Amino acid sequence: MVAPFLPKRGGVTVQSHLLVDGLEREGAVVRKVDTILHKLDTRVLLPLRAVLQPVVTAIRFLRNAPKCDVVHIHACSWWGFVPVMVCAPLNKLFTRKRLVISFHGGAGRAWLRQYSWLVLPFFRMADEVVVVSPQLQQAMAEKGIKSEVLWNLVDLDRFSFRARKDAKPNIAWIRHLEETYDPITALKVFERVRCEFPDATITFIGDGSLRKDVERYIEDHKLTGVRLTGRLPNQEVPGEFDKADIFLNTSRIDGMPTALLEAAAAGFPIVTTDAGGIPYIFDNGINGIVVSVGDVDALSREVIGLIRDPARAAEMSMVARRNAERFGWPARAADVARLYGVL
Repeated sequence: MVAPFLPKRGGVTVQSHLLVDGLEREGAVVRKVDTILHKLDTRVLLPLRAVLQPVVTAIRFLRNAPKCDVVHIHACSWWGFVPVMVCAPLNKLFTRKRLVISFHGGAGRAWLRQYSWLVLPFFRMADEVVVVSPQLQQAMAEKGIKSEVLWNLVDLDRFSFRARKDAKPNIAWIRHLEETYDPITALKVFERVRCEFPDATITFIGDGSLRKDVERYIEDHKLTGVRLTGRLPNQEVPGEFDKADIFLNTSRIDGMPTALLEAAAAGFPIVTTDAGGIPYIFDNGINGIVVSVGDVDALSREVIGLIRDPARAAEMSMVARRNAERFGWPARAADVARLYGVL
């Protein structure tokens, strides 16, 4: 398994961890090739990492791949595709194992359009190309690459279900504080919620380059009831989820976000934008509410509506958990086995 692993944070890391865990529970032996040099994973040391990381990944790959039956590389756009560019040719030249490439890029269509001349030869080295949404599958097909959709996994045991039977105006938001996930829109939504419910709260779980912009917005608009936790260890996230009753997601670009699957597993009524593969996860109005990207009016209206209608929020909470169960390991194991060529 060629992928980023803990303590690196992010959706791809969560997926590689859950996949390894599921495979090992089935009795498979998994050799992990970590694509991250964790001690160099800082902005200051980025130039050094750019040189050393591909070399170290290649060495780790050549040590482990000959002892395996299947090579599974996890990648995303831009820098995150380097592991494929390193390991796919090494597999073709030396180890010649069954090769599966999982592509997680939320901005995959734009990236493929810009860099298809460079990356398509590497995709063609794979026995199976895996994507996380039909949207990405279509983008691959437009470039002549056949791919399979393998939905992201969610850890159903880690996020214990709590029915939101009497939803309070307490909102949770968890993503990186980056333009992609648009935390400023979340603050604008919260302002409107706060006008209707003065005791409302919102907790931002995560950190990123927009942290100062978020803090400035809070100060300029004299917003109270906002809490910024920064990055949290994975084991602390379920506890934060349990303190809130409504989940808000404002992403502008997305794939199939693990954060939303985790929110569904915890029993949140969810209000989200329709970025990327999100509409393929939720049936709008049934197990989640999906509105257009950047639509502050619609996001605010739907959050306020759930708070005013506890019965609807409770029903959506129950259905959200059932929806999440479609993405647990038991439901996905046979798909993984088929991709690996295991009958």
